[in-house]
Amino acid sequence: MFDGPGSEVTETTRAALIDILDAIVPADAGPEVLHWRIEAKAAQAALLDRAVFNSDRDDAQMAQRIARRQIDACRALLLG
Repeated sequence: MFDGPGSEVTETTRAALIDILDAIVPADAGPEVLHWRIEAKAAQAALLDRAVFNSDRDDAQMAQRIARRQIDACRALLLG
């Protein structure tokens, strides 16, 4: 997550998704898009926090599944 090949893949994927977003969003929507990105990042961080630091095993597994689905949905937007 923080170094090595996994983080490089994550950063490459993130950059590609930002490029797509920049290409399809009108120039005057910058503040709104930034707000969406911040909200999405906070929501994903909350899910990962629940998945890792949760004492309720079932809830942790559910949070992990939801987080994975969200990541997979974003990756599905990319070709290749």
